Amino acid sequence: CAQVPHRQFVFTMPKRFRLYFRFNRELSRKLPRLAWETVLEVCRAVLGRDDVVPGMVAAIQTHGTLANFHPHIHALTTYGAFTPDGTFIQLPDDLSTTPFLEIWQAKIFRLLLDEGRITSEIVEQMRSWQHSGFSVDKSVSLDAGDTAGVERVAAYMVRCPFSLDRMVSVSEDGKVVYRAEKAECQPFPILGDRKLLRGVSRNFEVFDPLDFLAEITQHIPDTGMQMVRYYGWHSNKMRGQRAKRAESAKPDTAAIDIDDE
Repeated sequence: CAQVPHRQFVFTMPKRFRLYFRFNRELSRKLPRLAWETVLEVCRAVLGRDDVVPGMVAAIQTHGTLANFHPHIHALTTYGAFTPDGTFIQLPDDLSTTPFLEIWQAKIFRLLLDEGRITSEIVEQMRSWQHSGFSVDKSVSLDAGDTAGVERVAAYMVRCPFSLDRMVSVSEDGKVVYRAEKAECQPFPILGDRKLLRGVSRNFEVFDPLDFLAEITQHIPDTGMQMVRYYGWHSNKMRGQRAKRAESAKPDTAAIDIDDE
């Protein structure tokens, strides 16, 4: 990655939409492009330039904390964009997630409308909700040159959806107790707490044997499905162009005639 500040973006969608992506993996293939277009549009709007390009490495993840099907995008993104001459312009540190969220939500709605999965009435209904279920998080910040941090985020983005360490036990009748990634105890929710609007999250699940196998195997991607995509400054095309320019700028040592005598 370029030696500039990066952020980890996480793009999620409402639970009611997840079923469409579970049984139509072609829809999942389109999610990285929508996340990329979201970041590109915000960068250009905030920086006031149509010729700047950020860099993004986007990974499709399909699993939640308890191996449930939860399609979302993790993206390692430059926190700013590059001009045509390679100058990096950083985004403001206090930039809200609101513009990212609004564009991401609109793009998911448009995708599902075009695919005939939802109607305009559903869109209007969900837009009226206080909590639609869409979210964009960019709280993980990486300073320029933080190679170790970039590697940690990259490893997290492509991690396996299943961990043997999180299998707490297997009973005699084959039931599997599987714990969440963060297994610490949680405080009892207080009546009226706004966190209850999202529901009370569990930190474990008990599966019947076949249900556990089904839960895990649903995350196996289709043959040939590309789970990681590269966009903008980090794309193969732009990296190739920069390599060619760097190569052409080198002196042609083969053409120099050196006479040792």
